[in-house]
Amino acid sequence: MKMFGSPVSATVHLIAGPTGVGKSDVASGLALRTGAPVVVADRIQCFTDLATTSARAGAEVSGVRRVWLGDRTVADGDYSAERAVDVLVETVSELSRTASSVIVEGGSISLLTVLAARLPRLPWDFTVQLLARPADNSQYLRALTSRAHVMLRPEPPLRSLLDELAELWRDPAKRPFAASVNGLEAVLEWCDKHSLDPQEATISHVPEGLLDELACLIALRHAEHGADQEKAFSELFSDLSMQLPARLGS
Repeated sequence: MKMFGSPVSATVHLIAGPTGVGKSDVASGLALRTGAPVVVADRIQCFTDLATTSARAGAEVSGVRRVWLGDRTVADGDYSAERAVDVLVETVSELSRTASSVIVEGGSISLLTVLAARLPRLPWDFTVQLLARPADNSQYLRALTSRAHVMLRPEPPLRSLLDELAELWRDPAKRPFAASVNGLEAVLEWCDKHSLDPQEATISHVPEGLLDELACLIALRHAEHGADQEKAFSELFSDLSMQLPARLGS
């Protein structure tokens, strides 16, 4: 979609969808076929001390140039959607100087809401591909539960989601932010149920059976958030073409 006759400075293809439906895999596959760089439109993935919680860990793919909107820590404070979109636009503009097209992948409702509002003012040839949850919700929950198990028991030297939360919770100033992060909210709910101190509920201190219960709860909360994401993105981008620009085609 060309914006009000403005000269096209970037060909941008957005891959958006709920958590856990494979946005990174789809974006990486397209990047490998086309050589386009991938910009990750996610605020939480900018926090390097939440690499496991945000699924930033393990997202690198050989042969794909993946760019985040910054490297922050929770101590730096929240990252507003407005500022994140500022950086997204700047990053796409810079990449488009040397790349004929740019892929944007994202699942942040707040960030993509701001981006959608700005699209009429951006000189982009823009299309969007919306990924959906499986029609079988039980299949979706199984996939999210498997992902939660990986986050709770990542390969060394990565820290588990529990360990990331425990470190944040030891600093009272970081607790409000931690409590706002999808996934960590579920852990706090689970800690309250079992009268566990979040700063002590590390991966080495929690019985295996409780970890299985926690993985199921994280999956359930992610699935609920996924339904909200799917509805929001459908409303935001329903009037845009679902076709890839020629320069992004296979």
